[in-house]
Amino acid sequence: MQRLRSLANQECPGDQDRQDLTGLASLSIDDAGTIEVDDALALEPRAAGGWRLWIHVADPTALLSLTNPLTLEACRRGCSTYLSHGATPMFPESLASGVFSLQPGQRCRALSFWVDVDGAGHATAEGWHPSWVRLSMALTYSDVDDLLGMAPPEEDNLLQLHRITRQMNQERRAGGALCLEQPEARFRPMADGHIALEVLEPTPARQLVAECMVWAGQIAGRYGQRHGLPLPYRGQAASNLPSPQELAALSHGAVRNGALKACLQRSSTGACPQSHFALGAPVYVQVTSPIRRFTDFLAHLQLRAHRRQEPVLAEPDLQHWLDQALASAQEAGQRAKQDRTYWLHSWLRQERGPWIGCFVRWLRESEGLGLVWCGDMALELACNCPPHSRPDDQLTITLVEVNPEGGLLRLKAHSAG
Repeated sequence: MQRLRSLANQECPGDQDRQDLTGLASLSIDDAGTIEVDDALALEPRAAGGWRLWIHVADPTALLSLTNPLTLEACRRGCSTYLSHGATPMFPESLASGVFSLQPGQRCRALSFWVDVDGAGHATAEGWHPSWVRLSMALTYSDVDDLLGMAPPEEDNLLQLHRITRQMNQERRAGGALCLEQPEARFRPMADGHIALEVLEPTPARQLVAECMVWAGQIAGRYGQRHGLPLPYRGQAASNLPSPQELAALSHGAVRNGALKACLQRSSTGACPQSHFALGAPVYVQVTSPIRRFTDFLAHLQLRAHRRQEPVLAEPDLQHWLDQALASAQEAGQRAKQDRTYWLHSWLRQERGPWIGCFVRWLRESEGLGLVWCGDMALELACNCPPHSRPDDQLTITLVEVNPEGGLLRLKAHSAG
């Protein structure tokens, strides 16, 4: 690891081909306390009018080959795992937060995806380059939301970035994308034994970043498709959705989202191009978290090798690596789900209820089991619900039985009236 850290300031293969973007005012936007800084953004005015939006992504593949022991261990882990008591990073923390990350004030290696937009915010061209970048600022989502709310003139680039990504989102929605944003609950055990509930809202800052990440994935996917390049293409089969009239009868947010989610197929990752229904994307590759997801790391390896006209993994070989990484990531996801369930149950035991919510949909109507959304807590809870419950019905939820250690939870809902 010491050797890898020393390479930060030494020339590595391919560095001579990197585009120098250190002069751009680039910024990262993350949760407070984030140590693995995968991505950053910059906005560059074009001489002919309009803007070039840059999405910089950290490039750990510049320092690691596919056969490096650290790479093999990262594949075994599949992804970074985040539990309530701490994180297990995919790479050693000293590297993940150090030489692999985009660090403010440091010249860092990246793959930089770009899209040109005209004065109306419509995309006109796109591409990507291996690059050198230097972050001017490291902001939190809260910082950016405050700046967008105050709209100071000195932050005009940030405001313009917000306008551009809103236009991009509107165009994706018009093309069929389903944007199912809703608040999310997180649990945090405190030193005194109390369990704190934090509600994360889908704020403008989070939506801005999410839109840029989707665009980077589409740029990578279209590049791979044009060149017949095997990549970890993420896809989702088309679904038959409720009619516009049926959706219009449901409240906006969790209830309407629940009706849509119930129709969606599972997403999948494979070495061949495939469309992604919910994203409204004909082709899509996750590329923006190579420090935290091994599939993204593989995408970077393939893209860089192709650009340098070096051998790339053939489709069967890439699929072999994907199968290993995805199996490991699924196990990590299951551990994270179990951890969240434990702390959800512990929080419900601490608070005791009752709680007010609204009926979303039936899970197993024959058994009286339905899904209820508690908006104040941003929680979807499986409850025994009254017969003939309909979406948006107001319900009161009571705790019948809970055992966090045994994974047991029984909730009963009755009409709020």
